[in-house]
Amino acid sequence: MDLRGRFYTDAQGRYYLRTIAPTGYMIPMDGPVGDMIRAQRRHGYRPAHIHFLIGAPGYREVVTALYLDGDDHIDSDTVFGVTETLVVSVNKNDPASPIPNLPSIKYDFQLSAIKGEGESGRVGADPSQIVKKATGIQ
Repeated sequence: MDLRGRFYTDAQGRYYLRTIAPTGYMIPMDGPVGDMIRAQRRHGYRPAHIHFLIGAPGYREVVTALYLDGDDHIDSDTVFGVTETLVVSVNKNDPASPIPNLPSIKYDFQLSAIKGEGESGRVGADPSQIVKKATGIQ
């Protein structure tokens, strides 16, 4: 659904996935968000990007996106999500690609180790922590 999937790495942390190159889009401009963007005399476009939520036991989750170089709105993302380190180029012919003859992107994500004992590493609300607090069970 919505081009979502769950992927696993090998023992060295390598992975690959096959998807369709995304396109940029306009966020909904009705309501207060649209009013705010128009008041700032900005457009409502997001550049083409792919979302990632990545986690592993013993590491903090990371939620990010990779933005495709060359998009018309790469330098003016309406939600200011683009940073230089997240802009990637599509390689038209990558001999190292695990899927030959298809365009590819290579990006190395890095996770930070969990430092505190009992810390889950999850981004946002961790359901297991909510249950512990509600019941008083540690």
